[in-house]
Amino acid sequence: MDTKFFMTQDSTGERQRVRILDADGSGPDAPGHSPQRYALEDGSPVLRVDNETFQVVGTGAYVTLVRE
Repeated sequence: MDTKFFMTQDSTGERQRVRILDADGSGPDAPGHSPQRYALEDGSPVLRVDNETFQVVGTGAYVTLVRE
């Protein structure tokens, strides 16, 4: 299983790494594949809101994708 991740930034400027969790390894476009899941490095679940925005489940905080 490849470890995939991306960086996000909250409203205070703090950056955090978000891991892409892919349970079956078949990729997001495979038939019958469940939606991708995301988590912070500490394991906190993250929900995708749109292409650029994610929400940390435990705190309700929104974070934005950082493109470098």
